Amino acid sequence: MRISPLFVLILLLIGVVLTIGGAVGAYVGVRTIVLQSPVELPPPPQIGGVRATSVPLLPATTASPTLETPGAVVPTVDPLVTPAPTEIPTWSDPKRITVLLLGIDQRPMETGPFRTDTLIVLSMDPISKTGAMLSIPRDVYVKIPGFAAPYSPNRINAANYIGDLEEYPGGGPALAVKTVESLLGIPIHRYVVINFKAFETAINAVGPVQVCPSERIFDAAYPDSETYGVITVEFLPGCQELDSTRLLQYARVRHNAGDDIGRANRQQEVIRAVKDKILTLGGVSALIGQAPQIWSALAENIKTNLTFDEIIQLGSLAQQVGEIKSAVLTIKTAQGGQLLPSTLQSGEQVMTPLYEEVYALVGQLFSVTQGAPSNPQASEENATVFVANGAGVDGLAGRTSDRLKASGFNVVGVGNAEGVGLYGKSEIRVYGSKFKSARYLAEVLGLGDTLITAGTDGPPGVDIMLIVGRDLAN
Repeated sequence: MRISPLFVLILLLIGVVLTIGGAVGAYVGVRTIVLQSPVELPPPPQIGGVRATSVPLLPATTASPTLETPGAVVPTVDPLVTPAPTEIPTWSDPKRITVLLLGIDQRPMETGPFRTDTLIVLSMDPISKTGAMLSIPRDVYVKIPGFAAPYSPNRINAANYIGDLEEYPGGGPALAVKTVESLLGIPIHRYVVINFKAFETAINAVGPVQVCPSERIFDAAYPDSETYGVITVEFLPGCQELDSTRLLQYARVRHNAGDDIGRANRQQEVIRAVKDKILTLGGVSALIGQAPQIWSALAENIKTNLTFDEIIQLGSLAQQVGEIKSAVLTIKTAQGGQLLPSTLQSGEQVMTPLYEEVYALVGQLFSVTQGAPSNPQASEENATVFVANGAGVDGLAGRTSDRLKASGFNVVGVGNAEGVGLYGKSEIRVYGSKFKSARYLAEVLGLGDTLITAGTDGPPGVDIMLIVGRDLAN
């Protein structure tokens, strides 16, 4: 019975609340607080225990983010000599960003390692301004990458424990990321680990949050994190506002409440409810005065390879997200599902993934082409495209140009790229803001993982430069 890793709450609290209404002054003030007191995760009993080696939450410069170098350590900046930013940085990478959210049941004086008994994959698409959430039950039985018996196969919630215990590079969160990537077949760019204190701090800052249980929830053996005993919790059907203590109980309870699957659905309900609450606060004045305390409490109770500025940038992006698709890996029935109940030789009950069904669900939620128009003309962008041969294969640029023209693209020229013959993978450079057409171009050519970058000083009259690599020649 564990806590929901409500990263969206933290992200929105620090990011959206400090950016609503163009609150540059608020952002500068909070960033100055962080820079004056660079936050490194404290010594034990910090999250993850003494062996954790993941990158702590550190202040960063306002350089554009990139998904190619996750977890890079950013040098501490001296606020006395560093010019104050004049605007809030925005997330500039056009590719989908995916974060693994890990919740641990860390109690006073416990140092770990910990099992991450709640796992949620959160993803945002900067182009389509859509999001997705997928909850993974803790008892899903998978291979742990790089490990054999007795560690692998194992429940997926053991990956963080094993990674910290065995000093895996990057610690438990890094191994948890690898394990989830192996299960879902998609890249995970960042991770966040939180405990009870982070949750309570954020909820206390925004005030009571409304949830709407559809049926009575009653648990006479709810684990009390303070006394290590049990208490009785009850929620009646109907919409109701809950403070941090009650909302934590609502997010954690599982007995007589749908067990892990029901709990996962409630956690997603809480994420949506917190997002709605923050976006209806009407401004930043109510929370800006608490910014130092909020920052201090959160920084002491989270572990992440996101930098401070990335959290701000993602918060700004999150407030633009409209549709949020959500799903939970569930037991296979006639109506669907991705897991089979299984019994180990020890008699323990686990859930075995049906990978074909898992991949089908993942494709619906996290498609690399989600948000791309079915036709580039439909976006009214009418982007102009130049195709450059970077592979050094005769005729490749011309053949690629023909494919694009057949799909409706306005190809304005072909030629050789600077450094022809050196490109193993194709690249797409956008000169301006026509990223929807760039995403559709990647879809047409089957280049879902191709690097899409914002270019500068492009050729006259060219919106998109496609540099054809050897991947298309093959």
